[in-house]
Amino acid sequence: MKNIASNPEVFTLYERVMEYAKSFGRTLPEIRFFILEGLEFVSLLEKRVYPTSPLNIWEGKRMVSRKYRIQEGQESTLYYEVVQTGNPSYAYLNCNNSPMVQASVMAHVCGHCEFSELNVLKDSNPDRTEYVMHLVRKVDLARNQMGDRLYLNYWNACESVIPLIAPLSQYNLDNSVDTETMMAKKIEKKENGEQEKIAASLPVSSTLSRLIQSTQKADVFEQEITKKKRQETLSRVGYTLKAPCQDVLGFLRRFSPTSSAERAILDYMYVTHVPHDFVLRTQIMNEGWAMYWEKKIMMELFKEKAVKGIIDYAKIFSGVCYPRPFFMRNPYHLGYNLWCHIEELYKDGKVSLDYQEEKDLEKKRTWKRKSEINPVEEMEHLIRTITDYEFLRRFLTPENIHAFHLNRLDKRYAEYFKLKDTDILKADDKWVWLYPEPIRDEMLKFFTHFSRPRIYIIDSDYQDGGLLLFHRDDQRELRKDWIKPTLRNINIVWKNAVYLISKNTLYHYSAESYKETIITPLSFEEITEKMFKHQKPFKLG
Repeated sequence: MKNIASNPEVFTLYERVMEYAKSFGRTLPEIRFFILEGLEFVSLLEKRVYPTSPLNIWEGKRMVSRKYRIQEGQESTLYYEVVQTGNPSYAYLNCNNSPMVQASVMAHVCGHCEFSELNVLKDSNPDRTEYVMHLVRKVDLARNQMGDRLYLNYWNACESVIPLIAPLSQYNLDNSVDTETMMAKKIEKKENGEQEKIAASLPVSSTLSRLIQSTQKADVFEQEITKKKRQETLSRVGYTLKAPCQDVLGFLRRFSPTSSAERAILDYMYVTHVPHDFVLRTQIMNEGWAMYWEKKIMMELFKEKAVKGIIDYAKIFSGVCYPRPFFMRNPYHLGYNLWCHIEELYKDGKVSLDYQEEKDLEKKRTWKRKSEINPVEEMEHLIRTITDYEFLRRFLTPENIHAFHLNRLDKRYAEYFKLKDTDILKADDKWVWLYPEPIRDEMLKFFTHFSRPRIYIIDSDYQDGGLLLFHRDDQRELRKDWIKPTLRNINIVWKNAVYLISKNTLYHYSAESYKETIITPLSFEEITEKMFKHQKPFKLG
């Protein structure tokens, strides 16, 4: 690994790229570029894009396997770049890239780093990479404390829970768990005058006011019981669940009984995988924004002849932005074209009340009115306020779906999916075009479940200390052969019984014992309502 300053030609291009990025008014953190050899790149990817990782046997085995495949020509080491956003951000270039590719990669990285800085979900933590390097040292120390056998057992258990990370979910820790700290903040707000509105009382004694109020005795009694239960729960474990919690690994990290060594492993696992949730929710906007500014900066570099090879660049750009059908969406292609489309909307004055209220279809089709709005500023506002779901919902029209070829399928796919004639708009010898209208709704469904089962913690004191999980039924089946080992691994971390409700079955793992019990199915809405009322969401029998 070499600093970019070790290559004068690439360093000069770096200075030009950053100069143009600043001239375009980009909001950038500090970005540190490094140049890597092919195998160094492979190793970096195995370390989840961090320069160091804890010593573990699985990473070593994977590296040996990948090195063999590369040497035998079964796998390529052609990686253009990877970037770990933050402040500072770390970006890694492949030493085999041509100067033109290095310049385009650096321009692309600028787009990613700015997006992470601006986006509403904020994925640009200060000193993120340095903090992970600190955690690596703690995990290596934990290995020495625990011994290899216990370390590997606990590491593997934590690793299997990684898919159950959802820090940006509606049901994350902040929205699902009340802790003593949170309760103290609420009390502090009230003391500072930030109180809820109180109904006006009569200018008489407090006793008479209470009698005149319409609150029923039963309601008062129920409120007192609820308050008592909540206080008992908080006093016993320090927190209470007020709603289902989808961030399972985050919950285990914060509340499971752990030693300092085990906590170091949980911290490392969580911190290094949290960015994946951000990527899932913003990938189309993020990659499109990076491609948008990459092209603008590269055009300036070609104009001043700082780099050569515009035809090669056009080939690479078109390859990266090659259209794929909606179920295999290419975020580079879709994101870039949508940002260009939005820029045109603002330039032509189509984001206006006059345009929306225009009844004449021909006038709307040919609408072009000069607008005083700065399109780039409005695009930045979108980044600050929305994610992919709203981005697609607002701007992915049936016309765009057809123009971007999202409804175009290879004929082999059409035969495989057994499409009906009523689904097909047109066809030729190679392609089939579907009607575009239903496609946007189908693409938006991805943001409901992100192609994975939705698992929630609904009780952390079930059957005296057991952890009760709930699988939300949305026609996404759980793999039966994965249920037992997953519950076993969660049991290792939680150190108590673990239960899972999936449809009409209650799965239970405790003390090397596993069993299944048939129950009456529960809906997610029923459970949420009970938790809101501070009631036990599920009781067996």
